[in-house]
Amino acid sequence: MHPRRDTRIFYRECVSLFKSGYDVYLLVADGKGDELVEGVQVLDIGLESSRIKNFFKSGSKIRKKVEELKPSLVHFHDPELMFVGKQLSSKFQIPVVFDIHENITVQILDKTYIPKFLRGLVSLVYKKVEQYYLKYFHLIIAEHSYQHVYTNKGRSLTTVLNMPDLRHFEPYINNNRAGNEIFYIGGISNERGLDVTLEALKILKSRGTDFFMHYIGPISEEKIVELPIREIKENVKFYGRMDSKEGFEVSKKCVVGLSVLKPIKNYVESYSTKIFEYMAIGLPVITSNFPLYQKVVERYDCGFCVEPYSSNELADSIEELILNPDLVNQMGENGQRAVNKKYSWASEEEKLLRRYKNLI
Repeated sequence: MHPRRDTRIFYRECVSLFKSGYDVYLLVADGKGDELVEGVQVLDIGLESSRIKNFFKSGSKIRKKVEELKPSLVHFHDPELMFVGKQLSSKFQIPVVFDIHENITVQILDKTYIPKFLRGLVSLVYKKVEQYYLKYFHLIIAEHSYQHVYTNKGRSLTTVLNMPDLRHFEPYINNNRAGNEIFYIGGISNERGLDVTLEALKILKSRGTDFFMHYIGPISEEKIVELPIREIKENVKFYGRMDSKEGFEVSKKCVVGLSVLKPIKNYVESYSTKIFEYMAIGLPVITSNFPLYQKVVERYDCGFCVEPYSSNELADSIEELILNPDLVNQMGENGQRAVNKKYSWASEEEKLLRRYKNLI
């Protein structure tokens, strides 16, 4: 279900493994064909017309590919593939790794496409199914906050945080930022602050503050048409989903990166990867005032933490950065120093490679 250029899966894990001497094959299901990128062989098993068909048909396609490739290890990221993962573990007697990006049981409780009265039941059913299958896999989790959930559930457990690979972000560093452009990359939804941000932009417009907002991430044309942006239509651009490299090219001309998440349990307890990516390129951050985020952003003075429902507070913070280029560049430098010192992929990569070496 992930795009072929998913930042964690492709740019961090697959590329790191290839550079460490592994032959790496990434199976995707998007209908865009096979390709060789940065040493990684991307193999497309084909796109079905719906997620349900993908769920039922991908298993046999994956098993067939594994029979052809005869790998030493299989590593999957989608919960939908637990059934297939168990079959591969049993049939081929090879280690199978389940890479868990979210606390899925908790995340289900906030899924708006599931009727609210059903979410508790769906979450409980998923939890039971997951508990059954986890014992067949070696687990990698992307957050410390999931450790209490997954300890002693799989054959082994390793935490590999989703920190930025500084090599990947070097081309987008800008230490001389000025202007009025605002950057966001990632999933676009009200849970991720879309509604509050749009209201903040309207406030800026009413104050006479000039700005331009760049939204990079998956959103349909139908959804854009429904958004209440008539007053700010000329000040906002939605690009749709883009490769990380293309998306961050836009960030070079911006003075602030946004990651204002609502206080959903899964967000409050987990790092927003965007925060560290923005810091890596010298871009000041505005994010939610969750204690976990404050310990990074306020401690290193690399941006602002705001009340996630306050469009006024968000507007004030954006305006302060637009009007103060010296502050922008000082906060950008502070963030870069912190990432270089503490929050980078280098140490996480070591944990991933050590886990692979031990398993194989």
